[in-house]
Amino acid sequence: MRSWHGAVVWMFERLGLDVALAGDLLEERARGRSMIWYCRQVGTAICIGIGRPIFEHKVLALRAVATGCAVNSVWLFLWEKFLHLDLPSTPRISLEAIACLLIILLTQAATGWMVARTHRAHAIPMVLVFVTWLVGWYVAGSFSEIERLLVSSIDQPRFRPYLAWYLTPLFVETAGLIAGGIVGAAPKARPR
Repeated sequence: MRSWHGAVVWMFERLGLDVALAGDLLEERARGRSMIWYCRQVGTAICIGIGRPIFEHKVLALRAVATGCAVNSVWLFLWEKFLHLDLPSTPRISLEAIACLLIILLTQAATGWMVARTHRAHAIPMVLVFVTWLVGWYVAGSFSEIERLLVSSIDQPRFRPYLAWYLTPLFVETAGLIAGGIVGAAPKARPR
């Protein structure tokens, strides 16, 4: 339970939430509340900590999306100009595929870091706005292929590796952006 509490305090610090709330929740848990209650309360606090800055600072959220798009367009230009790597269309592990996925992970971590550092007051919520936009853009752009693979993989297991392989770059991009955003987000100092 103490390791959970440390992670909760760490996340509350990054989101600018009152760390004393984490202590209060832990005390209630020690008094007999269930673990499900504790997780629900922590999840609610984190959702409020992420959602409130987004709804209060809509222009800042748009700026986060613009910043992420600008950084990603630079990465895309450099990729097309200097790297001649591409993911294979079939699900197979190769040196080229690993290099591609690592480059995607590192560039997206740098993008997440840039978005977090240019939006220091609300770093993690703004990175999550960009992640949401990027996932929506990816899914909207390739919805028919995702739908085809998803429907085919329901009754034909041979399509499941293709679906997983098709979504792997999206998962790697998301992981890189979130990791970069967490690294770029400094804990918020609370007035004493």
